[in-house]
Amino acid sequence: MSYNPSQYTAANKAGDTFTGPITTTGKKAAYRSVSANTTITALDEHIEVTGSTAVTVTLPDAVANTKTLFNIKNSGTAIATVAAAAGQSIDGSNTFSIGVQYQAITVIANGTGWSIY
Repeated sequence: MSYNPSQYTAANKAGDTFTGPITTTGKKAAYRSVSANTTITALDEHIEVTGSTAVTVTLPDAVANTKTLFNIKNSGTAIATVAAAAGQSIDGSNTFSIGVQYQAITVIANGTGWSIY
């Protein structure tokens, strides 16, 4: 028996099988690089903070964006501050600082604020 990476056989719980080529282009993600203060929008998914000056990234309203995830990474050399919308919090605080270069966080809207994962 030889391995052919272009052929794959799979079966589901009902016992139906499929044999054929598997192709994928990968998932395309919404990516934005920022070097100045910004507010995340519904079109964002991954925000990368670059540059050498401090930047604040403000999250959108957690109530309107319940169960929405955002990834924020600090690739710059200064502190990147993630701020909650007015009256909301990030794990109990108004802001969260990403002070280490290449550190990243993922936040999810829990309906009243944001949780870090």
